[in-house]
Amino acid sequence: MIQSKGIIPRISFKGVFVFMSITIIGLLILPALFMGIGITKTASFFIACTISSSIGSMLVLTKVDGKPAEKTYFNKRIVLSIIIGLLSSALIIFVFGGDIFGY
Repeated sequence: MIQSKGIIPRISFKGVFVFMSITIIGLLILPALFMGIGITKTASFFIACTISSSIGSMLVLTKVDGKPAEKTYFNKRIVLSIIIGLLSSALIIFVFGGDIFGY
């Protein structure tokens, strides 16, 4: 059984699958909506990745791998999810997307 100590629970394979699935689905759907309202391509992918990865990590940290007995960490995990969302989207879009290195 997976035990957690502190704000970050141990993440299961199911949690990784949920996180990646939500991030990929968000990256397939949301950028077209943002580009439709006039946001640039890079910015729309950054916003879409931030939203989808934040939602994915919130679900994983609070519902999938978080236990009901750990309700004291709920607000801290929400803030951590937003930070994870921003950092992972910056990494995916700007570093691996080639916008920083120019290729």
